[in-house]
Amino acid sequence: MRRAGGAAAHGAGPGGEGRGLRCRGAGREQEGARPHPRHHHRLAGGDGPRPDGEPHHPLEDHRPGGGQCPLRRRHQEPRAGGVSGPAPLAGRRVLDLGALCQQRPHALAASMAAKLCGAYGAEVVRPRPVGGEPFASLPPLLPDGTSALDRFLNLGKHPGQMSGRFDAAIGDGATLAAHAAGVPVKARLSVFGPDQPDPPMTEFGLAALSGLLGIVGEAPPAPPSRLAGHQIAYSAGLATWTALLAALRAGGEEMVDVSLLDVTAWLNWKVAAGVMVMGSAPVRGSAKLTWFTVPARDGHVALVYQDKDWPPLRDLIGDPRLLDERFATGTARGANRLALLEVIGPWFAARSRAEITAAAQARRVPIGPVKFPAELLEDAQYRARGFLAPDGTPSLPVGWDGRRLEMADAAT
Repeated sequence: MRRAGGAAAHGAGPGGEGRGLRCRGAGREQEGARPHPRHHHRLAGGDGPRPDGEPHHPLEDHRPGGGQCPLRRRHQEPRAGGVSGPAPLAGRRVLDLGALCQQRPHALAASMAAKLCGAYGAEVVRPRPVGGEPFASLPPLLPDGTSALDRFLNLGKHPGQMSGRFDAAIGDGATLAAHAAGVPVKARLSVFGPDQPDPPMTEFGLAALSGLLGIVGEAPPAPPSRLAGHQIAYSAGLATWTALLAALRAGGEEMVDVSLLDVTAWLNWKVAAGVMVMGSAPVRGSAKLTWFTVPARDGHVALVYQDKDWPPLRDLIGDPRLLDERFATGTARGANRLALLEVIGPWFAARSRAEITAAAQARRVPIGPVKFPAELLEDAQYRARGFLAPDGTPSLPVGWDGRRLEMADAAT
């Protein structure tokens, strides 16, 4: 397997340069055919506009002679009847080794990447260890005792043996070496990247090592706060899926490497940018001096606004005390936050979230209600978009030909 130039997609910086995600390898030569050219895939960031002035697309294929990834589609109205042709990965077989990964972040990221492949039409086969599906007992649990996490990540996948030909395999280094030696496209997840140790790690540890944990939570001396859910692992899964699309588009043999640490650092890219551009990094809790939640009659609203929004917000509340010099600038309001809350708090507490939101949006002040997860089932925006199923299962944030694709589509 020849080694070709690779471009990192999720590096530790705003330009996307780093060890986060790499495609390595070259196309297999067929008798009577031209050798596959050396190539790379621009998967994030970019080097500025193209010669025609348009920006580079994240999935643009940069090979000699040009070429455009078929996933780059200009906006078009959905065609009548939904999908009019085969899904992008129809006919492909993907080996999901997430259940065999030894570490939880690797397993979650591999499972998410395979889920996305299935949503785009691939047949996804998920072998299970002797003890059964490792996600089957993980919270949150549904009323029938099954795992919502397992259902979300594995619905539509085919549990079975690693038999037959596969177009791609996803897992950690050990599982790929043991079970996917003959698979042409491999996606390898690790903590630090290729040719580096892969020590025991958790998502909490990745957030700490990457610096992300340092800016989440209340201001010091309060401790940092943990991110909810599996944002880090799912982001790594999305990075893995993006690279697999590029590798399958190119053809031939590829080794895609995804560093979980670099993906996490990429999620936190603004800290590095702040140091490089402004000479300082964000301080944990600093935004909360002027951006915070305020109790309403039936919950809370998020009070997030810029200096230009203060005059209409002040006029909306209508309390003459807000004309005081203590509240004239953002810095002053932050320094006098408790005094500000004493003035504005009763106005918010006397009104519902809906009343506050409507009044604020009428003045173009970006105040929004803090919704409970159960309320999303009745949210007009989500209902119109078909994002949540009746059982609360979210759709994927991807679509094809005007229609959302689900793992259930791939299984039928």
